[in-house]
Amino acid sequence: MTAENRESAGELRVVVFADFVCPYSFLAVDQMDRLARDYGVKPLWRPHWLHPDTPPEGTVRERNADNAARDERRHAWFKEMAPEQYPRMRFPEKRHYSFRAFEALEFAYDQGLDFPYKTAVYELMWTEGRDIGEIETLTDAAERAGMDPAAMKHALDEHLYAERAFNAVNQARELGITNTPTIFLGKTRINGWTYDEVIESVMEQQGVRPREALAS
Repeated sequence: MTAENRESAGELRVVVFADFVCPYSFLAVDQMDRLARDYGVKPLWRPHWLHPDTPPEGTVRERNADNAARDERRHAWFKEMAPEQYPRMRFPEKRHYSFRAFEALEFAYDQGLDFPYKTAVYELMWTEGRDIGEIETLTDAAERAGMDPAAMKHALDEHLYAERAFNAVNQARELGITNTPTIFLGKTRINGWTYDEVIESVMEQQGVRPREALAS
């Protein structure tokens, strides 16, 4: 790849379509945070609504043999594939309502703090067991990300960002997003969670090197 068609880290567009309730997307948070730190990019987090039929109060998962077997397989996968994150993860007993968190993400975007905000939301849900369908959880995340929680609460109470969040959800559908996460690294689309080595390889193929390598 020549210097003329090489894409710098500052120009490389990184977009992640994900749902906060997806545990595989939680794993992608650390990956994208490292990517931002190591390559100087700013990933844009966009919503892909996995379960639009979930009511605001959430849905309690039915206890049966099939769900128990599915949970066992899932835990085994995370224990093997994410040994560092798995001990911290708290898998919820119910399916959380995502859309309010998508509204909050739009509010955070206008404050220029959407990237740290998404990390705060994932941490509250997946490591502290908080319900992201509750406004208090989202305002606590806002405070952690450096925003005014009262302003966030007002925006959510008044549904000031509902239309924007709905349009963002529709954009994911129009793009044919079916996996969460779906990661766009420049011209490359990655469907579903992947290994760090794959992401690094894609960056290298597009001529983008980590800051440390550039400095040396």
